[in-house]
Amino acid sequence: METTLENNAKNDSKFTTYLALGSFGVGTLLFLAFMLNPNPNLIYIGFWYVLCALLVNSIAFISLTIECLLHWQNREQIAIKMLIMLANLPIAFLYLNIIFNYKHF
Repeated sequence: METTLENNAKNDSKFTTYLALGSFGVGTLLFLAFMLNPNPNLIYIGFWYVLCALLVNSIAFISLTIECLLHWQNREQIAIKMLIMLANLPIAFLYLNIIFNYKHF
C-alpha cells in the first residue's frame, strides 16, 4: 500500500511540472501571437485562458500542498515543484504589463 501511495505522489509531481511548463508555453504563445498581430480578440482569448489556467493550476498547487503534508520526507522535492508552479505568476504579470502598455492597443 505504501509503495502505491509513493508512486502516485511521484506521478502527481511529474504532472504538476508538466502542467506548469504547459501553462507557461501556451501563455507565451498567446503573448507572442498578440505581439505579432495585436488583435483585440486575442485579449479575450488570453483572458479566458488565464482564468482557466488559474483554476487548474490552483487545484494542482493545493494538491501539492496536501502531498507535502502527507509526504513530509519528500518536502524539498515537492517544494521545488511548488516553486516551479509559482514562477508562472510573475511571468503572467510581466506579459500583462507589456500588453497593457503596448502602444498599438
